[in-house]
Amino acid sequence: MESPLKQKTVSANRALAITTLSHMMQHIFVGMSVLYPTIVSELKLSYTEFGLAIAISSMIGGLLQLAPSVLSRRFARHIILGVGNILLSIGTFLTSISRGIIDFLVGRIVSNIGTAPTHPMGTAILSTKFEQRKIGWALGMYYGLAYIGNIIGPIFITLLAILFTWRISLIVFSLPSLIVGVLLIIFLNGDKKFSTNVKEGSLKQDIIKILKTEGVLSILFAQVFIAAAIDIIMITTYTPIYLAKWINLDDVNRSIFYTIELVGGVLGPIMLGRIGARKGYMKTIIFSTLFAVTSVVLLALHSYASIILAIHLFFVGFFCFSFTSLIQSYLVNLTEGASRDLIVGIHFTLLFSIVSLWTAVIGYVIDHYSFLQAFTLMGFLGTVGLAILVIKMRHFIGKI
Repeated sequence: MESPLKQKTVSANRALAITTLSHMMQHIFVGMSVLYPTIVSELKLSYTEFGLAIAISSMIGGLLQLAPSVLSRRFARHIILGVGNILLSIGTFLTSISRGIIDFLVGRIVSNIGTAPTHPMGTAILSTKFEQRKIGWALGMYYGLAYIGNIIGPIFITLLAILFTWRISLIVFSLPSLIVGVLLIIFLNGDKKFSTNVKEGSLKQDIIKILKTEGVLSILFAQVFIAAAIDIIMITTYTPIYLAKWINLDDVNRSIFYTIELVGGVLGPIMLGRIGARKGYMKTIIFSTLFAVTSVVLLALHSYASIILAIHLFFVGFFCFSFTSLIQSYLVNLTEGASRDLIVGIHFTLLFSIVSLWTAVIGYVIDHYSFLQAFTLMGFLGTVGLAILVIKMRHFIGKI
């Protein structure tokens, strides 16, 4: 007779649905970037100060990406993920009542601590529920559908900000992640697969084993440069400012064009995830990264709003937002068991830490030069990373 705990096994589709909903809440928070021009203006911040605030908070959140993977060796993954959603809610509320750079920074730090479990825990939960040949599809759905939050966020956050204030808007949007955090803890409770139950003293050996896995260090090194050009944090942070300061769009039109980019971000991971599963993840990563870097650099050619800019932004979202899910699909297929928690944690620790630095650098370049120089630098760094992938990983193409 099965134990009661085993009888509570959560289905793969249920796990995908609720973890994707959790991920969507995180990206509704990302959608608050549409308010950055207003927040910068009201709090009287320079773009250097703004970039540093984003960098510091992202750095702290990035350095904590590995923490959930370590904690999951003692606590159930869905509990860690649920608590993260609750912290995100608190951080969003604190941001809404900020009066200066310090208040804004504290709110961002708490929010980024809350988002830290999202990727390692969500990916780990799904990797226990889907067989290897379906992981790419599952992660494509996990990211693609979650990016709907990027669309919902800017539309409704902008609407509430226009009707009331940006502060009221953030207070309202602090509630959904609180609710989802509680739902995660309740509805994913009871499945033994969400607890890794790793033996004492195996963490060091697991990390060493992961880093010795052929191909891991090369792709981690490449992403240091690629992230500067096409990481979702870079795109969602600076696209609204680009539309406001370079294209000179008002709040409503800025939200429309930004939303078009985010629609591309929804479709890209889903479609490219399927292609990666069939054609090989590394092939797909290389070609999609090439198109992503090119699309970012070419944004400097636009000087006014047009249908061509709208289409261009769609493809920026389509290719740039796909990078993360494709990289994770590649990495989790190199590992198994608790190592999957760790490899995703290592990946995001490095990624978010590096991106936080690039965010500050790009903010400085925009502040002292222009978007032309910023996009040129991003393109150069992205090309360096792409070259590393091609050179170091060419013998892996077709294997995974």
